[in-house]
Amino acid sequence: MGGGIFLNKVDTVIFDLDQTLLDKNQSLLNFANYQYEQSSLVRFIPNKQDFIVKFSELNNIVMPKEEVYEKLVHIFNIDKSLHAELLNDLDNNFHVYSVGFPGLHEMLKTLKERGYKLGIITNGRDFYQRNKISALGISDYFNEIVTSGAVNIKKPDHAIFRIVLNNLQSSSERSVFIGDSLKADVIPAKELGMFTILKSNDSSSTVPDAICDDLTKIPNIILSL
Repeated sequence: MGGGIFLNKVDTVIFDLDQTLLDKNQSLLNFANYQYEQSSLVRFIPNKQDFIVKFSELNNIVMPKEEVYEKLVHIFNIDKSLHAELLNDLDNNFHVYSVGFPGLHEMLKTLKERGYKLGIITNGRDFYQRNKISALGISDYFNEIVTSGAVNIKKPDHAIFRIVLNNLQSSSERSVFIGDSLKADVIPAKELGMFTILKSNDSSSTVPDAICDDLTKIPNIILSL
């Protein structure tokens, strides 16, 4: 491959975490099922499915985890003394129930073998997000991991993208960002001049450079950018 051609190619791949690498919906279901049993919430909520559905719904809304449990305690009339216990359980054990999307390790291994620099930008508390990454067994694939909790900047702020690009010594023109959100991932990355791949099964958007819901196809899509 000629040098001039190579200069136009991607050498850096940066990912979102939740609903991109980590199957957040399934992980929430797994943990909610565990917590209902572990904390004997049947005392307050006879139907376990009611708790699982509401827990998942609230955790898909951007709000502090303390507020999530405040709402759960209120909705289900759970003893208020359990608020701290339930929150502590989430902080210490959620990662145990985290699962990645199919093809996660295969995809990352392929990218690493092809010599790409790999990064993660994720919104969330630093220890909480890093515990999930570790639980998925993917930490060693990445050259740089930045959480909003660590730098006090959240996507879609361009600044958090620039931090990772700078730390990786990468240019936006030779980088691709992969995420599940148009607003938080694709649009800001594109505004910075990065290639973008939307992790989705909805192919209607014309904003990203590519749309894909199968992680195993990501390496070849990157080659085609």
